[in-house]
Amino acid sequence: MVVSVLDNIHHLCYGVCMNRYQIYLNPDSVNTLDELTKLTNLSRSKIIRDIIDRMAKVYGKLLEAHSKKLMKNNSLLKMAGFAKGPSRDISTNVNNIYLKD
Repeated sequence: MVVSVLDNIHHLCYGVCMNRYQIYLNPDSVNTLDELTKLTNLSRSKIIRDIIDRMAKVYGKLLEAHSKKLMKNNSLLKMAGFAKGPSRDISTNVNNIYLKD
């Protein structure tokens, strides 16, 4: 009974805004984190979340730049506009286009 109550509390506290993951860390990194927890009074989990959030933003910027580069080098987008018509706004002469006999 106690376990199920604790499980429910866990889901109420963390299930809404974050998910739980299990990762492997090397011992040297954990020692560094533990020393940092003593200096900052932050939990090891909080420090790890902060580091991951920061790096996710950096990697997100890299992905965004990469996507822009791919779009810039897209051959279909480069071809857009290569054929020029008589008017850029076709709606102004739609009757001439469809009623031409």
